[in-house]
Amino acid sequence: MNKIINHILSNDVFSDEIRKQVILHIPHSKTNIPFYDGFNLDLVEQETNLLVDIGTDEIFNIEGVDSLIFEHNRIFCDVERLSDELEPLFDKGRGFYYTNTDSGKTLREVIPGLKEKIKKDFYDVHHSKLETLTQDKLNKYNNVLIIDCHSFTDIPFESDLDKSPDRPDICLGVDSFHTPKWLVEQLETGFKYHNFSVKINSPYSGTIIPLKYYELDNRVKGIMIEINRKLYLKNGLVDKTQVEKLNEVISKILF
Repeated sequence: MNKIINHILSNDVFSDEIRKQVILHIPHSKTNIPFYDGFNLDLVEQETNLLVDIGTDEIFNIEGVDSLIFEHNRIFCDVERLSDELEPLFDKGRGFYYTNTDSGKTLREVIPGLKEKIKKDFYDVHHSKLETLTQDKLNKYNNVLIIDCHSFTDIPFESDLDKSPDRPDICLGVDSFHTPKWLVEQLETGFKYHNFSVKINSPYSGTIIPLKYYELDNRVKGIMIEINRKLYLKNGLVDKTQVEKLNEVISKILF
């Protein structure tokens, strides 16, 4: 099975060199909420359990690869969302500043100045880190691969745009400009080799690319890997053995 190293770098470079060109972006793995201003506290735990990609920071923990982990709960600030009206889920209260639960209940009030503060102090800071890390790797290696690391539920959310019940084990999110076909083929082939079902851009699509480079610089490559939580959650709890197996499979497929 071909490795990413055969495509981005020449074959005489060791795999630890290609690892230096990769960024593992992990935006939804944490449950921490810095402050609870505006929140309906009765709904926080329920929504956290539903939405947080618990365990992804362990599944995608690969030696020698830089990770950018957002250290706060996505219901506090979702760094994967676009700003307000640009975000498809904004009208459902699911922009970077969540105001509604998945079922549409009021999760958080919009307090004057609070939304702007969270964008400035958390959302913008995170994206600045991603942009800086991306530029650093471009300066050093003239290439960067951003792997957007997520998990998803086997049953669609009420707010999901794709509500098809036929959900795969693995979803690969691709971008027409930033995701090379060989990369999609390698990951799809690799996961299928390990007996996982795979869909492209279903139930979730696309992958994160810093806006500075979006559709402007094809040296910035990206792909999203979404893991079906049924593969490693048992009764809502993380199965460490399954997490380790997934980590091993992903490491083998990539490197």
